[in-house]
Amino acid sequence: MYEFNLAGLLPYTGPLPRAIVLTLWLSTLSILLSVAVGVLGALCRTSTSLILRWIGGAYVEVLRNIPLLVVIYLIFFGLAQVGLRVDGFNSALIALTLNAGAYMTEIFRGGLTAIPRGQYEAARSQGMTGYQLYRYVVFPQVFRIIYAPLGNLMIGIVIGSSLASVIGVEEVTTWMRRAGDETFRYMESFLAVGVIYVVLAQTINIGRIVTGRWLLSRAPIGHRR
Repeated sequence: MYEFNLAGLLPYTGPLPRAIVLTLWLSTLSILLSVAVGVLGALCRTSTSLILRWIGGAYVEVLRNIPLLVVIYLIFFGLAQVGLRVDGFNSALIALTLNAGAYMTEIFRGGLTAIPRGQYEAARSQGMTGYQLYRYVVFPQVFRIIYAPLGNLMIGIVIGSSLASVIGVEEVTTWMRRAGDETFRYMESFLAVGVIYVVLAQTINIGRIVTGRWLLSRAPIGHRR
C-alpha cells in the first residue's frame, strides 16, 4: 500500500530554490520581450501599410497555430541542424517570446482599435508627434483596457515555461521529474510543484488586480469601468 509522505522529498529540496529562481527569470524575460514584440506586432497590424499588416497577420496566424513545444524543438534541435546552436535557456526564451508575442499582438491590437479614431485626430490637430500620440494619449488608455487579458497571458507564460524542461533547462519541472525519479514519490513531487505554480500564478493575479485598480483610479471619471 502506497503511503503519501511529503517529508520524503526534504533531502532533495536543495536545488529547488535555484529552480524557482530560474523559472522566474525565464518567465520575466519572456514577458518583457513578448510585450515588446506584441506592441510592435499590434502597430504593424493596425498600420496603414498593407505590407506591415500582412507581416503582422502572418506572424500571428503562424505562431498561434504551432504548439509551444514544437516551437521549442524547432529552435533547439532545428537550428542546430543548420549550424546555429542555441543553448537550452535561450531556446526556451526565444520560443516563449515568439509564442506569447503572437497573443500579445492580438491583445494590444484589440486595445488600440478600442480607442476612438477621434482621439487620434484630435491629438494630431494639436501638433503631437507620433511618439507623443501613443505615449500620452493612446497607450495609457490601452493598458486600462487590456490589463486583465494581459495578466492572464502572463500567467500562461509562467506555466508554459515548464516545457523548458524537455530541453534540459534546470527549472521547477525538471526538479520535479528528478525528485520523483530518485525517490519514487511522484505524487508528492507533482503536488509540490503544482503548489509552487499556483503560488506563482496567484501572485501575478494579485498584481494584475492591484495594477488594474491603480490604472482605473487614474482614469478620467467618464472612462472608469
